[in-house]
Amino acid sequence: MRGLGANVSMPHQRQGIAMSGGAHVAAFTDPEAYAFEAIKLAAGANVLGFGNAIGKTFHARLTRVSLDRLSVGLGKASASVALSSGVPNAHVFLFATEPSAARRISGWTVGHQHIFHPRPNDHAFSVSPRQPGASAVITVPFDLLAAYGGGVTGLDPNVPLHDDRLFLAPEAQRTRLVSLMNDVERLAREEPWIVQMPTPAKALEGTIMEALLACLTMGQPSRNRAAPGRHRQIVANLERALRERPEEMLSLSDLSAELGVAQRTVNLACEEFLGQSAMRYARGRRLDHVRHCLLTSDPAATTVTAVAMSYGFWELGRFAQAYRLRFGEHPSKTLRRNAALADLRHDFHPVHARIA
Repeated sequence: MRGLGANVSMPHQRQGIAMSGGAHVAAFTDPEAYAFEAIKLAAGANVLGFGNAIGKTFHARLTRVSLDRLSVGLGKASASVALSSGVPNAHVFLFATEPSAARRISGWTVGHQHIFHPRPNDHAFSVSPRQPGASAVITVPFDLLAAYGGGVTGLDPNVPLHDDRLFLAPEAQRTRLVSLMNDVERLAREEPWIVQMPTPAKALEGTIMEALLACLTMGQPSRNRAAPGRHRQIVANLERALRERPEEMLSLSDLSAELGVAQRTVNLACEEFLGQSAMRYARGRRLDHVRHCLLTSDPAATTVTAVAMSYGFWELGRFAQAYRLRFGEHPSKTLRRNAALADLRHDFHPVHARIA
């Protein structure tokens, strides 16, 4: 991705990213460009599906800062975004940095006073509220947290984690951590050279770790209240099937047979983790595949009809309407604009951002 000065216009309203060593700042008016960049807030994240952008003015900002060994990501979007993330093999902590309605993450209800810790090296599913506030993500290597007292927080990497963790942080400690996140964002925007310098960067890392650890050790942890691990596995298997053979997953009975569980169980798992029925999610994922194909195909040798039918959309009028509602444009327009988005795609994971 090209690094340009802040506020420089980009094709399709994708604005530039100002980079300086360990600080990366971006502003967006294009939800799709925002989705691709949001992947980088935490290593391994994949953003799935976007729609309902018609008539909405979209604005978002993202900040990423790498300190000595700790990384911080901050973001805010003007509309709800649904994420399916591949959690890295490290400790990841997610929390709001301003008051907002609760969001659903992997079966948990996460309010602005909580800090959420997804199970490492797994998947997390998140749906933000319709009026989302700003949020932050801190990624910490196992040994770094252990050095500060990982065993005290119950997050010892030597002990397998069978579920996620949700911490109800004390107000004073959480306020301090949020204030530090605001400081990090300001430094990245106004004085990025500070995080380039080893001594200040290491000092800031230590201060953030101290504040985070205070929230974890003084907070109230909640465990085993998320949806059962079986539901998590069902959703992961569903996502794999929709990624590998989307054209075969055309009915609830198809999904049920593929997953080897009852139709009701499939729907329960999807409602718990994804906030929608299995068929609605599957239909959206097939639309994502259609969009990817249109964005990567030669317009002169590709027709929208052929691509739509190859993914099981036989009622073309309904397909075009569903596509426009999800992505904010007609499929024929997507086919014409694929060259302009080529620099956003290096490896294929069906990656978009769903506007609720």
